[in-house]
Amino acid sequence: MSARLESRSGWIGRGRFVPGAVLVVALASNGCSSDSTNVEDPISISTVTVPCNDTAWSDEVCIPGGEFIMGHDALPWEPPQCPSGEICAPGNEPLLDYAPKHKVRLSPYFIDRFPPTNKQYRACVEAGQCMEDCVARKNCSGGKFEEYSIHDVRLDDYPVLTVESKGAEEYCRWKGKRLPTEAEWERAARGAKSFDYPWGNDLGDCSKYICTMDFQALGWTQLWSVPVGASVGDVSPDGVRDMMTNAIEYTSDIYDPYYYSHSPVDNPQGPDWGGKHAVRGNHSLRNVIPNAFEFNGTRFPLPAWGRDRRSSGAPRCARSDSAAP
Repeated sequence: MSARLESRSGWIGRGRFVPGAVLVVALASNGCSSDSTNVEDPISISTVTVPCNDTAWSDEVCIPGGEFIMGHDALPWEPPQCPSGEICAPGNEPLLDYAPKHKVRLSPYFIDRFPPTNKQYRACVEAGQCMEDCVARKNCSGGKFEEYSIHDVRLDDYPVLTVESKGAEEYCRWKGKRLPTEAEWERAARGAKSFDYPWGNDLGDCSKYICTMDFQALGWTQLWSVPVGASVGDVSPDGVRDMMTNAIEYTSDIYDPYYYSHSPVDNPQGPDWGGKHAVRGNHSLRNVIPNAFEFNGTRFPLPAWGRDRRSSGAPRCARSDSAAP
């Protein structure tokens, strides 16, 4: 199955909504008019790139400076169907925080090839440089926070998922790095051609992400992640791994659903007011993730332009190149 997430494809998607809304994002070929799509003039970007001046560390990938297209046009939507098959009354409009697509120009930078494992983050905790995870601090409860601990040696090779934004910032600082901006994260995931997924514009299959796993053997009630590097097909054009099929990852930006409407072109840093950090990335398996795009009832990982805010996640660190202003 192959389809680019365009406004005229055959997709039915479910995105993020304002509280209490029950809506389905539906595309034009499913019988909806395309008039409601945000259609803008084609965005012109330069293909000129600026190589990294410094040498990448062993765990990093250089992302050359240059322009790319960030975000996605708003998808048309329609009210959901009632159980009887009739159309229910309209609810609130979905929060189309990924729109509009726009040009971004970034300076060269480095980003970690993989997210850190629980074992790697635990080393930072034991060094006294990182906050403990939610389980050890006992201020989180239920599901992942009771099952998924950085101290469980069975999870040493799995990505850390249960830290807050402060812990993520501390880890990157301990490594001599920082959290990436949303723009840096998205460019690393989509490549210079702004693919929908790191591997391209097709939806992907079991060669791109893990489709089966006996997670109950670990005592889990749900599948939270897979070992780092297990999704061998989740590789961006620049060689960054596991960006869409494993951990939910923090960025340095504060989440603002309307930021793209006024985001600067050059090295956007996000809003300058407080709030929760924007997160990127996605859990790995289809059919087990509630926040996914759907095609004929089958769920697939969110596209690389998907955005959210979350109270727990993982760090993936970045580092500025000396060629950057």
